[in-house]
Amino acid sequence: MASNPILKISKVSRTFGAIQALKEANFEINEGEIMGLVGENGAGKSTLVKIISGFDPGFKGSYQINGQEVKFESPSQAEGSGIAIAQQELSLIPNMSVAENIFLTGAKVKKFATLNTLAKMARPYLDEVGLTDVDPKTRINLLSVGEQHLVEVARLISREAKILILDEPTAALGEAESRRILEMVERLAANGKSIIYVSHRLDEIFKITKRITILRDGVSQGVQQTKDIDVNKLVEIMLGRELANMFPAKADHISNDPKIEIKDLWPDGVLEPVSFSAYKGEILGLSGQLGSGAGEVLASIAGALKSRSGSLTLNGETFLPKSPSQAIKKKIAYCSSDRKKDGLFLGRPIFENLTSPALNAISQYGFNFGSTEQDYSKNLAKEFLIDVKRMFDESGLLSGGNQQKVALGKWLSIQPDVLLVNEPTRGVDVGAKSEIYQRMRDLAARGITIIFASTDIQEITYLPDRVITFYRGMMIDEHRLENIQTPTILKEITDPFNETNL
Repeated sequence: MASNPILKISKVSRTFGAIQALKEANFEINEGEIMGLVGENGAGKSTLVKIISGFDPGFKGSYQINGQEVKFESPSQAEGSGIAIAQQELSLIPNMSVAENIFLTGAKVKKFATLNTLAKMARPYLDEVGLTDVDPKTRINLLSVGEQHLVEVARLISREAKILILDEPTAALGEAESRRILEMVERLAANGKSIIYVSHRLDEIFKITKRITILRDGVSQGVQQTKDIDVNKLVEIMLGRELANMFPAKADHISNDPKIEIKDLWPDGVLEPVSFSAYKGEILGLSGQLGSGAGEVLASIAGALKSRSGSLTLNGETFLPKSPSQAIKKKIAYCSSDRKKDGLFLGRPIFENLTSPALNAISQYGFNFGSTEQDYSKNLAKEFLIDVKRMFDESGLLSGGNQQKVALGKWLSIQPDVLLVNEPTRGVDVGAKSEIYQRMRDLAARGITIIFASTDIQEITYLPDRVITFYRGMMIDEHRLENIQTPTILKEITDPFNETNL
């Protein structure tokens, strides 16, 4: 490993009003290194990444590239020095080709270059990120989400980026596509690129890094050699405390009487009708990669996705919700996988978000009394360990973990019989994950039936009492808690019909 870092941040501080996002933070990376960057939501990772990539020039401290002091006033200046970021939110144009997206703002391309010319120029960059099987003329919206992430990185490489920041690149991906991203990262590092890998998925951090930089409350907690630390110790440093058990104990006993029965439900995107039951006080997991049918079934139960046929039976009544509002009236709550788009009003205060599903319960004759709403929301906040002192803050200012707590907590306002959750901890740090898992188990202990869909294999193995697996629009199998094993689930959601892997 080179003794002189290609990039070095020393004693960098950044404040926003009364909030100190970074306090004399340090960071460095060598040429050809994959450096993990970890910390809870709100630890300062995003601020540090924005400073490195030129999005935030308002910091104090030292920033050096190859030993030379720099200060970028914009992302374009950072790119000019070989630093680029692939953010969680893709910046590709869906109805344009892969090649056009790669060279959309590139200086290498002549103004009226043909698509054939662009495709030929794009080929080596696509090969470098592992997209050897993708035609550069293909429209972006015809690619999988994982392939789109790879195209985003190919675009950065085409601009001669030497230092790449990957911010939660696998947060929205399933197991197979995540594996493809990790393979790309290792290939780029082998070719001399320096990769700053930001992720809440600690298993990925341990798999591909040799060093890990840890932030807590805006302060550097040092750099750890990956081989010299385990997950428990890393989490302890991140949180400043021990995390006894990530997953709460499963239920000792589940009722034999179905709380909700799904019969011949056939949502759009699913190849055949699906039937299963969930029991009072049970946590049932639906496991599958993105587009496998697991998330689609969940959305259909909630009335958020059209179903060609089928019915639900809940509390002795048989029906099929045509909309989320119809499901809510039947005491079925649905927390979608995209909290920013579907789950929260980001520009509104926390207390308004918490009470939004149950305005009828806190209003009289169509009038809403603010004090009643605030009192009601405080009780909901306490359920999910949300700071009641921040009830007037906009939800968009919260960390990902706290946003997810609000997105889940608001559904308690309708006192649901069934709680549906799609990707309960996507983009959430390890501390908030543990709290969310415990709250879900507490709700199940009260008799609420919880059905969740997840692409997180650890989550799907250790959280639910029972798992149903899906693959390419088909329901594959069901496993009770005593039979839940990671290799079995992985096989069923990635390659269930290949007998050689048994």
